[in-house]
Amino acid sequence: MALGLVLLAVFGAAGWACFAHTTSWWVGSAVIDGVCAAMLWKFVLSYMLLPAIDAHQLRLPGMQRSLFVGWAFYGLLCVLLPAFGLGLWAGKVAVIAVIMAMFCLAGLLLALLPRYVDILIWAPFYAAAIHPHSVLGLSLGHSNFLAWALPLALLLLVLALARIHGLVVTSKPYAPSRNAPSVLGLGRAIAGAFAAGGGLYGSRAIAGRADWMQARASLRGCGQGRPVVSLRLALGGIFMPTNFMGWLRKHMVMLAAVLAVGGFMVWRALGDTHDLSPISGRHNEQLLVLSMLTGFASASMTFHCLMGLLQRWRNPNAELSLLALLPGLGRAGADVKRNLLLAILLPPLRIQLSLLAALMVLALGLHAALSTDVFVMLSQLSLAAAVVAYALLITGGQVAGRWLNLGISLLWPLLIMLPLFVSGRDRHLGNLAVSHLTLLFDAGWVLLIVLLLWLGRRGWRGLQQRPHPFLPR
Repeated sequence: MALGLVLLAVFGAAGWACFAHTTSWWVGSAVIDGVCAAMLWKFVLSYMLLPAIDAHQLRLPGMQRSLFVGWAFYGLLCVLLPAFGLGLWAGKVAVIAVIMAMFCLAGLLLALLPRYVDILIWAPFYAAAIHPHSVLGLSLGHSNFLAWALPLALLLLVLALARIHGLVVTSKPYAPSRNAPSVLGLGRAIAGAFAAGGGLYGSRAIAGRADWMQARASLRGCGQGRPVVSLRLALGGIFMPTNFMGWLRKHMVMLAAVLAVGGFMVWRALGDTHDLSPISGRHNEQLLVLSMLTGFASASMTFHCLMGLLQRWRNPNAELSLLALLPGLGRAGADVKRNLLLAILLPPLRIQLSLLAALMVLALGLHAALSTDVFVMLSQLSLAAAVVAYALLITGGQVAGRWLNLGISLLWPLLIMLPLFVSGRDRHLGNLAVSHLTLLFDAGWVLLIVLLLWLGRRGWRGLQQRPHPFLPR
């Protein structure tokens, strides 16, 4: 993942510099490098906190010092390499260095703060939807940029150091809590996904949740003659049928944040009466931001769904074998496979199609551009196709490959974020058809769809060749 983010930063910044024929081309290249650096610090380098906590608990000061030195080394690399690589070319070494420092520290802080604070990562794009004159709501190329950016970078550094010190010296750093940093929760989920009792929905993870976050299973409709609902109950996790209050308690924090931001953006769009044109660039940008927000929320759900499947099908375990003994599954292998696929695919597809329907109603009601409608559909349908393809791969006993998974996980966010940058430059999404990036954008979507279709075909053939689907990979 770290290598993929570095390659994406290098080629993305170089591509933007080649295609952006403006005097402020370096701003787009610096933002691309900064976003990749923030992801690197949030999802990769932030995990150095875990051995630092263990070193403090075990009273190993030498190991703790080496980890902090490594953090400082990687921080200097992430700041100085783009600063000299782009800065010497554009004559903006100090400005690009401060931009990279802010992105790196913001990514680290998001990993050190509770998970519900992750909604703040999209604050620049919310500002773009409210303020129509800048794609990021910030004047990165303004002459007074360093006057406020340098103190902000120092403040982020102080907050990050204070948070790291507080997490390292606390007496119970791994105690389950609603305010626990996201690096602890995601680290346990990924590291334990392939171990007995570990993972997102393992026994230890479920027992460690707060009582108000415990899922409340709904037994209505289960039993013999209802194999799909019974399989959903046995699979557990995100597939488990729950009542409305149980689902609401589990997702109330993130749901409240998404609804608040999305509702505010919709209110701004519907209340914008000074622009009476049938196709408003302002509305297009707001729809792009809202579709990107819902897309990443749907991608998070897809990730949790697939990690739960991987946990159950990767290694032999008694729970997987017991699924084949559920009464009423049917004698024919085709019936069992069909019921299992319905149990796996129905919960995530219902949510994704509901989000797609809501976005399309909003897009049609605002008379958005045709290209915006197509983008809104692709942002959700691509994730639905990913759920189907990888569910077939996992239950069919197939493996996609590390590099292919990395390519898809980097290509999809790039395709989701690119239209917002181009729309912010051209002010009208219709101008996207004549921009230099259109061909690459269309080719990227075609490549992603072809890859998902190929993966789905491999998984379907593997599932058809199995005597029954309850076999480990």
